[in-house]
Amino acid sequence: MSRYPLEIESVGSDTYIVMSRGHHDLGEFMRAAVDQYPDWQLGGPEHKWCKTVPDRSGNLACRYAFVEPGTRGAWPATYCWEYGEDWKLYNATSQQEG
Repeated sequence: MSRYPLEIESVGSDTYIVMSRGHHDLGEFMRAAVDQYPDWQLGGPEHKWCKTVPDRSGNLACRYAFVEPGTRGAWPATYCWEYGEDWKLYNATSQQEG
């Protein structure tokens, strides 16, 4: 489905957010994300289009901006976030909590 390898990367600053370059199978992506970050209660996987842009705050070398497909310099990403919609579906600890 994707020419990019599935590599989960933490990209959030004040919220737990992960993504991987490429549009991956959402179930496979979520299994890998939850395996890598089991305590983050991740959910809401989506396919997005991103562009790497300079960070003007000076805190980071760059940041990722969501853009429309076809935007110059855009690349495909699979993305999810902390307590995203349907997070209980993917996180075993949520089943134990009830």
